[in-house]
Amino acid sequence: MFLAIPLFMYILWVLAPIVQTIFTSFTQWDGMSPAKEWVGFENFTRLFNDSVFWTSLINNLYWLILFVAIPVPVGLMIAMLFDTKLPGNKIYKTLFYLSMTLSFVVIAQIWSWLFEPRNGALSIFFQSLGFESLGELQQGIVDFTVFFAIPLVLGFLFGWLINRKKEYQNRQKRWSITLICLAVFFVLSFILSRFWTPQIEVSRIAKRGFPWLSDPNFVTFSLIFAATWRQIPYVMVLYLAGLKNVPPQLIEASIVDGANWGQRFMHVVLPMLKPATIIAITISVIDSLRAFDIVYAMTQGGPFNSSSVLANYMYIESFNNYNMGYGSSIAVVQFIITLGFIVVYLGNVFKSEG
Repeated sequence: MFLAIPLFMYILWVLAPIVQTIFTSFTQWDGMSPAKEWVGFENFTRLFNDSVFWTSLINNLYWLILFVAIPVPVGLMIAMLFDTKLPGNKIYKTLFYLSMTLSFVVIAQIWSWLFEPRNGALSIFFQSLGFESLGELQQGIVDFTVFFAIPLVLGFLFGWLINRKKEYQNRQKRWSITLICLAVFFVLSFILSRFWTPQIEVSRIAKRGFPWLSDPNFVTFSLIFAATWRQIPYVMVLYLAGLKNVPPQLIEASIVDGANWGQRFMHVVLPMLKPATIIAITISVIDSLRAFDIVYAMTQGGPFNSSSVLANYMYIESFNNYNMGYGSSIAVVQFIITLGFIVVYLGNVFKSEG
């Protein structure tokens, strides 16, 4: 009896619309006519031959990957920083969490100002660094990655592999090996830069300024960057709660056993954060698949549908083009994809609790 009212509301506002949407996806309906014309799988056939649908699906894939790859590790790093006795800890936590109190529409307005091509904060910042256009910035990122970031990573990786194989215990000797590896890779990088410079193709509009939201090749990543600004504090809170459940006795025991910071993190802290990590990844995946507010508020899927995602395309087809049947078919595809991730999440929850 206690569950009757909430169960009725759940059926009325969740399950019934799902069933209705699935039924509507097999019809042709403008949303106003009293009758719906049954067309079977015609909407889905048209859907899988629709270039805008595939663009939206690929953009959702970008959202999915980057919405996990950026907020989860950055949120964990910030949470571990705030878990220490940092002066002004509570103030910084509050400031970081402030973005979570804003709706995506407000965030879209803020980032529209930041992304303004001429007088926006980002454009002015990169101009102060010597970049005159988005094309120059993209080329600079490629050069930095090829000639600095990759040699840096390879140097540390080879140093770690050699130290692990030789089992050096002396810290000074380990750092000497690592510095030698870094020097070798940076010398090779310098020699390579004398003979070859990677060139990337940039659009004509990217050569004339900073078209963060009007360059089809860049607009989706600009939107994702703006959305992660709100997602990172949410992940941070999840990890802060998880860090409170890490027994201090385990940390103290690992210190007594001689484990360094990296070993304590990899073998003590990170395994204890597995439940928080599963929740953070799953919620980030689901949020990325239902991204709509910030896309519609900032670009409405433009320019030329290049930033469209499934939820945005579904809304435009249903309510702007009065094609409810076709919009419902997009919603069904999105529902199936999201349901798959939810099933995986519930499976992990039941397994951990069982």
